[in-house]
Amino acid sequence: MAIMSKRSVDKGDSGKKTPVMPKEAKPREASSVPLGKKANAVRKAGIWQSSDLYLYAGLIVAALFSFYLRAIVPWNRVFSGSSVIFSSETDAWYHMMLAKGTVINLQRLWFDPMTYFPNGTPLHFGPFVSWAITIFSYIFGLGQPSNHLIEVVGAFLPAVLGALLVFPVYFIGRELYGKSCGLVSALIIAVLPGQVLSRTTLGFTDHHAGEILFSSLTMMFLLLALRSGKSMSFASVQRNWSAFKMPLLYSALAGVSLGLYIDAWSSGFLFEGIILLFIMLQSIFDHIRGKNVEYLGLSGAITFIVATLLVLPFVDSYYGFNHYLYSLFQPTILLLGVVAVIFFSVLSRFIREKGFESYYYPGALAGLAFIGTTILYFALPQFTRPLLAGLSIFQQKTGGSATVGEASALFSSGGQFSFASVITSFPGIGYSPDPTAIFRLPEILAILFTTFTLALIALILLIARNVKFQKPAEILILTWSLMILIMALAQNRFTYYYAINVAILTGFLVTWLLQRFGITDLDLDVAKDPVKLITSNLKIILAAILIFSFIILPSLSWSIVYAQSAGGPESDWLTSTAWLQNNTPEPGMDLYEKYVRPSGGKYAYPDTAYGIMSWWDYGHLIEYVGHRLPNANPFQQGIGSVTKNIPGSSPFFLAENESQAEKVLADLDLNRSQYMNTKYVMIDQPMAVGKFHAMAAWSNIPTSKYMAGVYQQQGDSWVPVQIWRESYFKSMAARMYFFDGTETAGDMGVGLAYRARDAGNGVTVPVLTEAPMITRNRSELEAFINESRNKGDNAEIAAMSPANSAFPLDALQHYRLVHESENTITAGQKLVKVFEHVPGVVISGNAPAGTKVVAAVPIMTNQNRAFVYQQSNTSDATGRFTLVLPYSTEGSIVGGTNFDTKPMSAYQLSVGDKVYELKVPEEYVLSGAVITI
Repeated sequence: MAIMSKRSVDKGDSGKKTPVMPKEAKPREASSVPLGKKANAVRKAGIWQSSDLYLYAGLIVAALFSFYLRAIVPWNRVFSGSSVIFSSETDAWYHMMLAKGTVINLQRLWFDPMTYFPNGTPLHFGPFVSWAITIFSYIFGLGQPSNHLIEVVGAFLPAVLGALLVFPVYFIGRELYGKSCGLVSALIIAVLPGQVLSRTTLGFTDHHAGEILFSSLTMMFLLLALRSGKSMSFASVQRNWSAFKMPLLYSALAGVSLGLYIDAWSSGFLFEGIILLFIMLQSIFDHIRGKNVEYLGLSGAITFIVATLLVLPFVDSYYGFNHYLYSLFQPTILLLGVVAVIFFSVLSRFIREKGFESYYYPGALAGLAFIGTTILYFALPQFTRPLLAGLSIFQQKTGGSATVGEASALFSSGGQFSFASVITSFPGIGYSPDPTAIFRLPEILAILFTTFTLALIALILLIARNVKFQKPAEILILTWSLMILIMALAQNRFTYYYAINVAILTGFLVTWLLQRFGITDLDLDVAKDPVKLITSNLKIILAAILIFSFIILPSLSWSIVYAQSAGGPESDWLTSTAWLQNNTPEPGMDLYEKYVRPSGGKYAYPDTAYGIMSWWDYGHLIEYVGHRLPNANPFQQGIGSVTKNIPGSSPFFLAENESQAEKVLADLDLNRSQYMNTKYVMIDQPMAVGKFHAMAAWSNIPTSKYMAGVYQQQGDSWVPVQIWRESYFKSMAARMYFFDGTETAGDMGVGLAYRARDAGNGVTVPVLTEAPMITRNRSELEAFINESRNKGDNAEIAAMSPANSAFPLDALQHYRLVHESENTITAGQKLVKVFEHVPGVVISGNAPAGTKVVAAVPIMTNQNRAFVYQQSNTSDATGRFTLVLPYSTEGSIVGGTNFDTKPMSAYQLSVGDKVYELKVPEEYVLSGAVITI
């Protein structure tokens, strides 16, 4: 039987150095090693113990299986021929762009002018991912890494980091409650479903995997330092530092891990806060019990100093104390942490030497902390106010921020309370049940027996264990777990952090329960006669079966489901953005140039630079795959707002006439042409339907302005019916996606009459009072509406489908479809469409006043989908008419767009009863030339 490590077995308040096993962890006698030697071995135990050889071999196997789950299972979805398809979370593509630039230039980009055009942006992404990919690419490429090798290394990085989690989780669990706790915890994290798995799979090349691993390593080394250095003090280290080389080394390694963690994520000082809170609490507990506090100050100070050294190379003082970017904020807060932990120790010694009562210590800490924070707030507001602004994550999300999935509260969906949202977010709950059935017994039982629930029970148990006597390892785990749990409740992105705590806490609870049944550890006794192997280890074998059946297997089954389904963005977006690179004019900017932050003012773009308008989700694909400059990006830049009069993607796609849309694009940069501020527009079906509510939310406009739900009674039940309103059809999003920018008759409306009905619990819903009136006769619809309103009903003309306009729409004059993707989605439309923004050729002429003028041309897309672009107008009182046509009939020109969606013939121009054939050169469309009829 392996000897149990020292970890948290010290009595703590006994003042003795000899470790004592807790009552619930008495080892079985299975070794001939004398008791004194055994105790000495425990005292000297570090990370490596020769008696743990088989256990470490098992951990390696667990890590390999974890790697298999993360990398091999999703292999075919990431490696497709010679291509590497990264995650659908497009930050992975941006990280790969940064990594390739680092490989090429041996310098990480810190200012990117090729996104958020025409502004550019400083980068908050940490350098760890870029440099990790660069270093290993040069190693595996023998100094000459190919583009494909860089992509392969980048794809594997998160899976490798995720598989390595097995090791720190084991040692943290071991320090908490012995090797059995560590082993169970490690096995759980190897297969745990949820965000920790999704963010550490093949191709999810983001900073999250590094965050999880290095924050866990920080805690692991800190625990080892605390356990091996309890007798450290400032004086003893000065007298004989070599006697404390292990705790000092562990503290330094904790600092290395913390520094790398902050280098992965600019806001990684989160874990400094957790460590500071723990050291303060444990200092209070130790001081009150008359114990040494200085070991905490020494470990903390070394950790923060070393972390500062690893962060300093990436600090840019230009950004002041911006906590979002790598600025003076990170080293300042780390050095303040050094001052704080040393102060905790010095204050404890001062109070003890002065003979003050022990309770003076927490009171003095609280008072001085308040005074210090107040002074700092007024003396250095540029530092403290960004820090306190971080508390905004606990505020209820409204508007556009409520639509950002990872930033929403755990029990929230789209800004509304939702219990079902917790199901797919928290680690250990790996399935998506019917939200309407989550309160049924099977669903309740399924949730109760997840590792997430077991971890909550373990938290309560740990709190109870530490009410009377506080053990440093357990206090650290408690502080860490509770803080991350609170953060996860505020923003569900932190659930991938909490997965580590879930694994450790569940391992603790399982081990604690096993000890209640007389199983002190999970080591098999193989020294006996092999015939008696099963009988002598029956309890352990049974325990292993139960752990596997109720803990490991459910998690594994759902993790396999996810790993098999994990994939990248829609192929239509990859082909469409690749089309941009190969078929649109060069913007005069290279993707992998060594761009630097402008010394003052805005970045000076070349005249040939131009923007691509789309929803912010797709900005990184446009830049990395298309080598073009998106107006908006996944940093939530360039979104804009209608109500705040800020130009951007939301006001553009919500614009209800072309003049409004043109003004939005012109306002992006008043010193540039609106046709260069945005030269192309990319739109897909989700933007026109599923994500449309987000566009409205970012402009603080209620979605009900555009679409609504009414109920139609069928028998004893009410069936919901989606309706689409006039503002929706007039929006640029609908006009571009569903109607290709052409003139639309708008005769597909229905008449609806409804009244509010009580649905119970004080909720009223609109219920149709009669069947919808369906007719293409507008006069009949309007008569129906008036009659219904006279009856006291609410009534309106609307459409039952976003593809069937209920209102006439003018043709777009400055936008032409130049490409569409391969897959058909809705009403015969392709998933992604690309429009070019052009001045358009001006057709001008004379006709009798009131004469209708119509220009029409058949268009054939690159996917062999045909439609007719038509635009009409009426001559004014002076007999003048004007049309602005966006399509040329003579094909593309050198230096222009190589469009593969184009007219099949010349325009047919009808002026009254006269018909003209009109050919339009491409140069005329691009220059806004005038053709007079």
